[in-house]
Amino acid sequence: MKCVICKHGSTDAGLVSVTLVRGKTVVVFKEVPAQVCPNCGEYYLEVDVSKKLMERASAAVNAGTEVEIVLYAA
Repeated sequence: MKCVICKHGSTDAGLVSVTLVRGKTVVVFKEVPAQVCPNCGEYYLEVDVSKKLMERASAAVNAGTEVEIVLYAA
């Protein structure tokens, strides 16, 4: 797909780190599958991947976690 940010790059499959912050909780997901623009670095996640990240981040918030670093597992 064409990158909607830079409008020059076409995305390729890759792995990214995603940081989610809610209140006092920070969750960093490493090696998340995404479509990545080689020109500007913008990334796009599939709906099922986004849902999984949000569920894990919500669990961290509910547990009162301050910082969590997670290796994404499909």
